[in-house]
Amino acid sequence: MLKLIRALFPLHILFLGCGGLEYSPNQVFSGDSPRNINRNSINRLNEEQGDARIRFILTGDSQRAYKDSKDLIEAINKLPEIDFVILNGDIADFGLYQEMESVNQIFSKLSRPYIGVIGNHDLVANGERVYKHMFGELNFSFVYQGVKFICHNTNSRESSFEGNVPDLAWLKQQFSPETGVDAYIAIAHVPPDDADFDESLATEYVNTINNSSNTLAALFAHTHNHRVFYPGFQKKTPYIITDPIEKRKFVLIEILDGKLKYENISY
Repeated sequence: MLKLIRALFPLHILFLGCGGLEYSPNQVFSGDSPRNINRNSINRLNEEQGDARIRFILTGDSQRAYKDSKDLIEAINKLPEIDFVILNGDIADFGLYQEMESVNQIFSKLSRPYIGVIGNHDLVANGERVYKHMFGELNFSFVYQGVKFICHNTNSRESSFEGNVPDLAWLKQQFSPETGVDAYIAIAHVPPDDADFDESLATEYVNTINNSSNTLAALFAHTHNHRVFYPGFQKKTPYIITDPIEKRKFVLIEILDGKLKYENISY
């Protein structure tokens, strides 16, 4: 009998409540859920390339900050000549499909494309499956106007510090010289000096980023405090951490003529 019930009713439907169908927190997606958000945003960027100046927003930790996220979108849409927005991890709080879909509904109101990076809270429960379905691979990169943006997973605790997160072999390959690439920017959720980053990989990770001849910056979130620091022996590359959305602040980054400027902005 139980097998018959399971065959007749999708597993993600739990019961009929007064408001209609209720869904399981284990649901990964629905028939009309968004897919390939990052790839679609990158394609849109390539189709709409502007002038030589790149201006983009670094924000993160949208988890449960729905009202502040709506205000963030309104603030960004008022800024001139923004190319794209980086939502740098912890899109969800509990790795739930409903959370990521709700955040996407808010961020889809942006006038410019946005790109979502994997955070540690996005990996709990079925979060990895949900993220891959909605956003794409955990490690990916794209080139925009000669700058390669290398987005990657640094959520080591969620892989039990087994020595495979971050994927240093992949990262080194991404920082290799490439035709059409003049500069590099690393983007990940957990910074290398945080307890949630695999300490055994931190030095090699920093060296991989810093040893590139033209890494403009490394961008992070996670700590819920804006900070800029310069790890490693070479002090030329800023590691920039954005405030969480609930603090109603974001980092505006501008790249022009191979030089990077940034400003922490309140809204």
